[in-house]
Amino acid sequence: MSPSMLLAATADGAFAGDLAAAGVDRIVAYHSSVYRQRGLPSVAGLLPWASANEQTLGALPSVVAAAGSVPVVATVCANDGLLPADDMLDRIIALGAVGVLNAPTVGLFTGPVRAVLEESGLGLRTEIDLLAAARARGLEAWAYVFDPASAVAAHEVGATGLVLHLGITGHPGDPSRTAADVVAGVLAAVPSTGVLLHGGNLRGPDDLVDLLTALPGAERARITGFFGASAFESRPPGVDVGTVLTAWRTALDPDDSAEHPPTRTPPPVRPAPDQETR
Repeated sequence: MSPSMLLAATADGAFAGDLAAAGVDRIVAYHSSVYRQRGLPSVAGLLPWASANEQTLGALPSVVAAAGSVPVVATVCANDGLLPADDMLDRIIALGAVGVLNAPTVGLFTGPVRAVLEESGLGLRTEIDLLAAARARGLEAWAYVFDPASAVAAHEVGATGLVLHLGITGHPGDPSRTAADVVAGVLAAVPSTGVLLHGGNLRGPDDLVDLLTALPGAERARITGFFGASAFESRPPGVDVGTVLTAWRTALDPDDSAEHPPTRTPPPVRPAPDQETR
């Protein structure tokens, strides 16, 4: 089995350099990292304080410059009416990004707000269309998914990887369902692919171990990685990022961590649609 992948968010060139040196597989230039690096909560990235796309564009040059050979993915707000997705894709390509992640995402909204977004044509379909457009340009498309329906939609347009968003880190979603139930539902909907995990109660490696332990063996084997934002950015004082990444890798691949050090070649990702044999 291929070793699992670690993706990590930042909007800071210096931290991007640390992540690259520690052997992360992808660095995500993430708009809400602008807030986290100022001590603000992740939820600030959902508030109208600034243009999420402009924040990503502002972070990309320093992140790409510091990342070296590590591929950089950019967050893109798919429903931005002032900076349309096609224009945003042109700009991130010019700045050196190799892929996109659909963030901020309407998937974090529920109830009447989500209903109005969907009815207004600003809903999840815009994010699926973004992923499809990115793949058509040969970019990687990392897809935040939340449930079976969003996972199937992202997979059908050729998403490079599915990142199951379990809720803002430290604030899991629907209390009536366990994270293991959510994971099982998504895996059942896309039986031919693996899934990376993100957010929810996964604040540290031990939390990930607990979740993986709660999954049956066949489902556990289909967890192909972890994407950390505040989970990495909010590490304890004095703990270097290399130590943090090693702990997460060990949680994902307890039997393989010694064989696959952080500097290994990243496992393969799904090819662009024009490269696939269908």
